[in-house]
Amino acid sequence: MKKYGIIGSFVIIMFSVLLCLSCVVFRGEESNIDWNKVSRPGMDGIRVYSSQAEAVAAGGGWYVTMDENFDGNFLPEEWVPSPHGVRWESQSASHPEWTNYWCPDMMRVRNGKVEIRVLQKTDHACSAGICGREGRFTSGIETRRIKADGSGDEMLFSQAFGYFEATVQFPNAPGMWSAFWLQVASQNRIGDDGEDGTEIDVYESAFLHRYNKKEDFSVMGHALLWDGYGKEGQVEDFLTCVRGDLYKGYHTFGLKWTPDEYIFYIDGQPTWMTKGGGVSKVREYLRLTCEIDAGDQYGPHGEIIGKFDDDSDPVFYIDSVRVWQHTDYLSSVKDVEDF
Repeated sequence: MKKYGIIGSFVIIMFSVLLCLSCVVFRGEESNIDWNKVSRPGMDGIRVYSSQAEAVAAGGGWYVTMDENFDGNFLPEEWVPSPHGVRWESQSASHPEWTNYWCPDMMRVRNGKVEIRVLQKTDHACSAGICGREGRFTSGIETRRIKADGSGDEMLFSQAFGYFEATVQFPNAPGMWSAFWLQVASQNRIGDDGEDGTEIDVYESAFLHRYNKKEDFSVMGHALLWDGYGKEGQVEDFLTCVRGDLYKGYHTFGLKWTPDEYIFYIDGQPTWMTKGGGVSKVREYLRLTCEIDAGDQYGPHGEIIGKFDDDSDPVFYIDSVRVWQHTDYLSSVKDVEDF
């Protein structure tokens, strides 16, 4: 989940301003959605099997691959804290305390939820001795582990295609954002468009003016990034207006990823449908993370997210993550080496 280039950010900012000034497009009303394709697990009449073998025996269909409610006091074995260390260097030489760290000390599992804190600290005592004492600290969880010998990634859970959803409560504070995203190392490879790997941002809560009380809508973003993050990198994103306040209480964000398209959902309703530079065909891992402004007050989608309040203590709550697969999609899965 990267910040975008200057030109791309300007275009996205202007689009965002126009969208928010005349917010008449709401979830489920976008013209690009093919309503014949939006069925998903959980909808009335959609049978879901407990295993692939059961689905195959029944002639095909949806089956469960992950159903995680985070019961207990520790992360389940498929999940680990996001990589420990500096996430964003400070954007100001005179303010090194604006450096943003991901530190597992900011994450805990309690009362059936993952809690990720977001703090400015001057006396941080990192349990692993990696972070500085002064900075901005938060964390995330994901289903891949970076191998200790530096030889690559160990996928604890990864999947190509299917339906993915997370139920979360945002940390409602300026100067930061949270996200649910899928990623794979091959997304950095140039060529083959997004088919050999695409960063899929199911949602990003990167908005300073989060909720318009007068008009009763929230703004939310989805995005796809492929061919790396350098000059060859490509971005397609979409900002949608959603009735109600997404920054209050728990909400569910979903992705239906088929061999032909991506369909994004908020609270069960479709919001965006796209092929995104060529649909990724490779297995990707899951991430739920928080990030903090490092001094420039910009976040994803070219959004001005405001200044982080050094005295605030917002918390990102992750209630559940669920994933399903469909037997029809299995034959389309490829390995990175196939490209």
